[in-house]
Amino acid sequence: MNLSNKPQLVIGNKNYSTWSLRAWLALHAFGIEFEEIQIELFSDSAKPILQQYSPTGKVPAYKDANSMVWDSLAIAGFLANKFKDKNMWGNHPDICHSLVAEMHSGFLALRNEMPMNIRAKRQIMPSQACLNDINRVEQIFNKYRKEFVNEGDYLLGSLSLADVFFAPLAFRFKTYNHYSDIQLNQISQTYINTLLTHPSMQLWQQQALTETSVIKHDETGMDVQNV
Repeated sequence: MNLSNKPQLVIGNKNYSTWSLRAWLALHAFGIEFEEIQIELFSDSAKPILQQYSPTGKVPAYKDANSMVWDSLAIAGFLANKFKDKNMWGNHPDICHSLVAEMHSGFLALRNEMPMNIRAKRQIMPSQACLNDINRVEQIFNKYRKEFVNEGDYLLGSLSLADVFFAPLAFRFKTYNHYSDIQLNQISQTYINTLLTHPSMQLWQQQALTETSVIKHDETGMDVQNV
């Protein structure tokens, strides 16, 4: 039962769940009040909760007094439309829409080979497909940071949903790039650092580090302590 009458967001493990992070950031980083409901991914105990919020049985899922929305892209669009004063698409909404969609649907090799694992420092051997994805990421970062450098420190200048959707990459690169011969250029690394130092990202990281659950298939590569 929702006793607070605040909108509710169902998320998974903070150490691993990138899509949960995106929906959570869309709320937290833009100062939108909500009640957080965290479940254990792939746990039978989570199923009854998910059935109340998401017909897909997946996180994230958002519910307010009038609406139930699932999938991070749908949640982001819903929030941007509902809270227009937050300017969540930023000052360049056409570019922002395209970047959010590209991140939502693409970079499959990078996602598979570099799963988010905030607690870890790991070494992998990225495939050429993964390296191609990283190259495309750097193209995006280089182009738009150069173009909008005078408008602010985020991807399109001011904080926008583009930053929200690329945010999990910041944690991924922190986990893998120094140990896997993945060398980001200075513009990309500076932007990654900007994401990592955002207060909402710092809070998520702090809470992820307190988790103890292990999801085996997201513990890819070798622990650097054993390399």
